[in-house]
Amino acid sequence: MKKGTILIIFVAIILSLTMTFRPCPALAEAKYKVTFGHVEPVHTSIHVAAEKIKELIEMRTKGEFEVSVHPASELGPGPDQGQMTQSGAIQMAILPGAHIAGIFPEVQVFAIPFMFPGSLEEAAKIMNGPAAEKLFSYMGKIDLVGLAVYPHAHKQFTSNKPIKVPADFEGQKIRTMAAPIIVESYKLLGASPTPINYHEVYSALQLGTVDGEENPFWSIGAMKFYEVQKYIVESNHALIVTVFIVNKNWFESLPENYQKIIREVAQEVVPFQIESEAKIDNEWKEKIMQHKGTTLTKLTPEAREAFKQKLAPVKEVYVKLVGTSGKESLEAFEKAMAK
Repeated sequence: MKKGTILIIFVAIILSLTMTFRPCPALAEAKYKVTFGHVEPVHTSIHVAAEKIKELIEMRTKGEFEVSVHPASELGPGPDQGQMTQSGAIQMAILPGAHIAGIFPEVQVFAIPFMFPGSLEEAAKIMNGPAAEKLFSYMGKIDLVGLAVYPHAHKQFTSNKPIKVPADFEGQKIRTMAAPIIVESYKLLGASPTPINYHEVYSALQLGTVDGEENPFWSIGAMKFYEVQKYIVESNHALIVTVFIVNKNWFESLPENYQKIIREVAQEVVPFQIESEAKIDNEWKEKIMQHKGTTLTKLTPEAREAFKQKLAPVKEVYVKLVGTSGKESLEAFEKAMAK
């Protein structure tokens, strides 16, 4: 082959490669960069919900939003993330009610035992209805906007001593979250409420620092509390809820159509989160039932009513603690449940 022909072929190949690997135009950068935090592990329903929220917001704003989800306390403990959202350091967060009670005590209405229906679907409907609008109306004063309430599975009693009636709690040391309503609830039962960091509970139960605790089945299972507890009582006495909050100034600075999209997405994800939560909780309940050394019982209707009556004064504690806004929030939820 002649040199000239070889050169032509070589040049043709170079040109072809140049055209084939021509750099693509840079993708348009998102107009709104959003930091979105929560405290739950990636295997939980809240992380599933957060990822769904990210997906829907980015899709419906046609790439105008770029949402970065930070799970498992990557941005710090829950109370810190609440304050960061309040200050605008981050734009969005889904946090347990107990974690934002320090800046928004009204949210403790969700911690009142035997307050909400036994069905997650029914509870979620009430928690996201007109009563929630009343509750969230008080958030503006602390520079937050509440968009949705996501209920976790119901909490259950666990202990190394049998629990059948309220009197069985007398003298027991029970691990609780550092939430005033929860602490006061166990005082009414005659127990000694002992706030302990969630990740230290297993050791506390194992060493006998506390006799028992309360959590949904999925938490009792995932954290292996059932390994160091003789009795688990299916009490369904209260719900842990997480609240989807955003910074008020940031949110109100967005175009109205984008505010509408975010509000709609927050509510659309509620049934999606509930389905995931129920599945995880039921799977762990089945595993725990098969564990030798742990006895799973259920409160009788009579015992349940006895607990409800014993803990009724917690509502008065809530109103005294929170004030007028608490009284009005409680009345709104009680009215919703009476329908």
